[in-house]
Amino acid sequence: MLHPLEMPSLDALVRELDILIRARYPLIAVSTFEEVRFRRLMAAVAGLERHRAKGLFVWSRIRGLHQVAGPGVGASEKVIPDTEDPLSVLDHIAEADRGLYVLCDYGPYLAPYGQEEPQLVRRLRELAWAIKTRPVTVLLIGPSFPEIPALEKEVKLIDLPLPEEREVARLLEMELGRLADNPDVRLAVDERTSEQLVQALLGLTESEIENALAKAAIAHRGIGPEAIPLILDEKRSVIRQSGALTYSHAEPADSLGGYANLRKLLQEAAVTFTPAARAYGVEPMKGILLVGLPGTGKDLIKKIASSILGRPLLDLDFGAVMGEGGGVIGSAAMSIKRALAIATTLKGILGMSEFEKAVGGLQSSARTDGGETARTIAHLLNWMQEQQEVFVVGTANDVRQLAPEQLRQGRFSQVVFVDLPTVEDRADIFRVHLAKRGRDPLGFDLEQLAETAEGFSGAEIEAAVKSGLLDAFMDGARDLVTSDIVRRVRSIRPTSDVKREQIEELRRWAKEHLAVDAVRGQPASGERCMEF
Repeated sequence: MLHPLEMPSLDALVRELDILIRARYPLIAVSTFEEVRFRRLMAAVAGLERHRAKGLFVWSRIRGLHQVAGPGVGASEKVIPDTEDPLSVLDHIAEADRGLYVLCDYGPYLAPYGQEEPQLVRRLRELAWAIKTRPVTVLLIGPSFPEIPALEKEVKLIDLPLPEEREVARLLEMELGRLADNPDVRLAVDERTSEQLVQALLGLTESEIENALAKAAIAHRGIGPEAIPLILDEKRSVIRQSGALTYSHAEPADSLGGYANLRKLLQEAAVTFTPAARAYGVEPMKGILLVGLPGTGKDLIKKIASSILGRPLLDLDFGAVMGEGGGVIGSAAMSIKRALAIATTLKGILGMSEFEKAVGGLQSSARTDGGETARTIAHLLNWMQEQQEVFVVGTANDVRQLAPEQLRQGRFSQVVFVDLPTVEDRADIFRVHLAKRGRDPLGFDLEQLAETAEGFSGAEIEAAVKSGLLDAFMDGARDLVTSDIVRRVRSIRPTSDVKREQIEELRRWAKEHLAVDAVRGQPASGERCMEF
């Protein structure tokens, strides 16, 4: 039995569905994993004065059609006989003069095994035409809805967003209320802890929120501050299961050596997300695209951004959801859409490594996967254009694969060229890696190390420090000295020595596209001296 809606924060969703129904959209496809939450939402819609006489009906292949609210429904649901078949339920709806019909998991019957079912598709189109002038609405609910060209103009597609902050707070309040009646459960939730719990639970579905709180209550025999790490671990596990996201830990800003202007740029981005800046009319920064050679710290910068902006870092892994040959297949597009929904709900930082590969395959998509890759990339680019809650940090090594429309303002606020570190930057990077390993940088000749490591990337400098430390340990665990690292630096052939032409090409590209220099701040000039 469906119950009236109790979540005040869902009022906006109720209003949106109410408007679509009153506007006589005959077929509405709702993409969501949260069927129970959606059915509660529809119960609230059906309870509105203007829809109360229509009645609310729910169909599944197992149970057939049941009336769950409205005229003629008492304490139990009203069974509609001979409606278990996907075709027969459409025939029944076609004869109805009014009603709100929720068809659960109906999409797969329209395109079994990825192939369109012509008879069912045609019947659904005719149904849409027939009920257009009647107070009848059909809502097709499931994790995804197949892309069927014949239904493109008849079906209104919407996504049910994840619970936002107010709804999560209400869910937490309800769960704590239930647990308060259990004498074996200790509750220690003050206002501060409640706020932390809400933030920890953001990004989860309603059932995942309930499961996470139940797990915490059992593990700690109650809910309090100690439950927050467990809930965060549970959230990381749920996010990993999405197949497209990984939850990464932030790195403090002093973990990045050199590139002072890049840190300044991230600090400016953090300011744009503050309430004061928004009230003043400042728009939040969309994000940055970091262009440079491998090993220059682009992936580390994503973690630094997470620390400076004070937001969780979610890495979007396109490779995990791409089919062979680069095509997005099966449920991959759905995984990416859910990943973007999670990032939006968390208001986090979305990292996209090797962005040029993520948005590649546009030209070949029509030949290789019927356009699925192109549609998914278009969804990603449109999301980047429209969203204002997430700071995107993309990285790219081979910029030749990027089309102009993938770089333009509105998707990224800045394109940043991460060149090889200057001599001052190299000294700072040596300082960071020595301090990270418990050594006092003042005890080393940083100037000599920086001069010796001409043409080295940050990753190669780190490798030299690690190898020098190993040499000192193997030599009787003595103190590490400058000469240990110098010897290791001289044994490494830097990438810049192997990829001279690629570096020059990157610098030319940065100059032509007015990319901001990560060191100096002004657009890259392309005239920087090669230090090798």
